[in-house]
Amino acid sequence: MGKKSIDPYVRAQVVALHDAGLNQKYKQLGRFDDLKHTERPKKLSGREIRHLKRLVKGDSHLSASKIASDLNTSLPKPIKTRTVRRYLKHLGFEYVVKIKKQWLSARRRQKCIAWYKQYLNWTKYDWGKVIFSDESTIYVLKRKNQCKIWRMDKKKLLPECLQQTNTGDGGNVGIWGGISGFGTTIAKICTENMNGQLYCNILQLQTELKRFVAKFPKKTKMIY
Repeated sequence: MGKKSIDPYVRAQVVALHDAGLNQKYKQLGRFDDLKHTERPKKLSGREIRHLKRLVKGDSHLSASKIASDLNTSLPKPIKTRTVRRYLKHLGFEYVVKIKKQWLSARRRQKCIAWYKQYLNWTKYDWGKVIFSDESTIYVLKRKNQCKIWRMDKKKLLPECLQQTNTGDGGNVGIWGGISGFGTTIAKICTENMNGQLYCNILQLQTELKRFVAKFPKKTKMIY
């Protein structure tokens, strides 16, 4: 009995694969699928990346173009600014405006931490009986400059990543208010600079605060 005839289409496939060199590839590697492509060579070595990090940490205000210029002085092949931005983003850095926070002295920060630790174990029920009141003065600053730096998100509240807020010569307005677990007071607006005497006057004349306290359940020991 003769051999079964091979379909012409299959013959054509065999010839095409043989011409493509897959026969030799199978003999050498025992496989005929595509090999994994090698990755594109990196622009910076590990040592050069560490140098990039030192540049940013040495002066976080530098722009990406300035960092690229300084880095290229030590590289055999210059890189572009967008490459620097890409590497910094991969390292976790972002170029953002400094967060504005009220300045606190070291002594004041220590007092805040001690206060937090003192009431660390208070429950939601305990805090619900506390009336928090605070005053703030909002200043209108004529200058609109912004300070941008390179920083990691986890370090955004470190002192070197904050911009101190201060007074300005564009006018100001004061505001006072209170909150508790039973609601809020109305806001008291004043045009004078907030000081101890003005604060005491607000508390004495603030009838809304008395109405606010009257809403609490009877025999509730509130803390002000």
